[in-house]
Amino acid sequence: MKIENQVCSVDQAKRLVELGIRLQTFFQWELPVNTKRSDPDVFSLSVVSSIPGKKVISYPAPSVAELGELLPTVISLEEEDLFIQGSLGKRRGEFHYIWFQSSLDNVEWELFPAIEKDTEAEARAEALIWLIENDYVKLEDLREEAG
Repeated sequence: MKIENQVCSVDQAKRLVELGIRLQTFFQWELPVNTKRSDPDVFSLSVVSSIPGKKVISYPAPSVAELGELLPTVISLEEEDLFIQGSLGKRRGEFHYIWFQSSLDNVEWELFPAIEKDTEAEARAEALIWLIENDYVKLEDLREEAG
């Protein structure tokens, strides 16, 4: 499996940074030094470098495992717990699938979307972004989880 399929997309990596998530990851999406464009197709995946003075535009590229550490398994709401479920493979051979399941029967399911992406890393990143953007997960809770 290509390593690009084991980390979130460039756009998701950018969005995670915009949301304030600071991760120390093994991989990063990197824009070559002389490149003027920020088109996602120009970014390349590289191992995070500790070379002093290396000037590149980069975004942490969390892996499936790193995203799994951040993604909660249960979200406690006022009246119930919301469980996050996911498939271990591709659903119907097409998409990696994450969905939200309530412990109560009276949940308005349209509030909680099912997430389908081409890779498991993208599905996990998309779920995490959605949870943060909709105030189901707080950044300070993620920082505690990430240690």
